[in-house]
Amino acid sequence: MEHKEPNLRLRFRLPSGAEFEAEGPRSFITEEKDVFLSELGERTATGTPEQIQRKPVVQQALGAVPDIAWDAIIERRGDRQIQLRGKLKAEHSEKEACLVLLAAAERLLNEPKPLATMLAKWLRASGYAILRIDRAIQEGLSQGQIIASGSKRARRYELTGPGKIKAYLLAHELSRTITGRA
Repeated sequence: MEHKEPNLRLRFRLPSGAEFEAEGPRSFITEEKDVFLSELGERTATGTPEQIQRKPVVQQALGAVPDIAWDAIIERRGDRQIQLRGKLKAEHSEKEACLVLLAAAERLLNEPKPLATMLAKWLRASGYAILRIDRAIQEGLSQGQIIASGSKRARRYELTGPGKIKAYLLAHELSRTITGRA
């Protein structure tokens, strides 16, 4: 009776967005995973899968974190209050303003998961007339740029990897517009 190696399945996604999926014997999966990782150039000198180097999501996607003049685009009022100094260009909506405000909250206030009430207050102070914050960022939630946790008054919002990338790009664009630097 021949001993057959059981079929296994491995599936993962790197912060860069690259995905891997393989099904078959352990040896096949190991070979395919090693080829995949070596082609991406994300293996360390030792080459073990557990030691995959990971850069911050924004730096990995953009090559470097863009130069953003946070003080030029964000006005701080009090201890926990922020607002945009200028509105984003006409083609951008409240969702994009929320992305920038969430990035600014993480960067300036060290608040990666602000409450929905705080975010709504910041957005209104920035000149966006919204009634409900959940409706303003519904598109960001469905596109996977924002994660929501909690419920009702304790609801918190957080940027995902793709959300951070877009937020930093929008903040960089707004920073260039306000400061006049290219």
